[in-house]
Amino acid sequence: MASYRLFKSPDGELVRVADGFSWQAFFVGSFRTFVKRSWPVLCLLPVAYITLAPKNTSVTSSSRLLALLVTGFAAYVGYMVLCGIYGNRWLVNSLLRRGFKQIGEDKR
Repeated sequence: MASYRLFKSPDGELVRVADGFSWQAFFVGSFRTFVKRSWPVLCLLPVAYITLAPKNTSVTSSSRLLALLVTGFAAYVGYMVLCGIYGNRWLVNSLLRRGFKQIGEDKR
């Protein structure tokens, strides 16, 4: 059974926020944030590779690039999981900051 919290704005708008893990934040929200705000991290990956790669060798002969890409991907997946865990909490905090009041709970 799903549990929701109901919020009402000063203008009368109603918003229902689910408790628990947010699949929308996991899939959509984290990607949107990544595209809009976290893309500089992708720019840092080549800089990190150039800094960490051994000198006087070709790029393809080093396995550090693969390790760097795997580490970056693992960090992004971890970021997505955190967005899913905290997504609904962040939404509730945003609603409260904007003047919404919790008016009840709904179980379906």
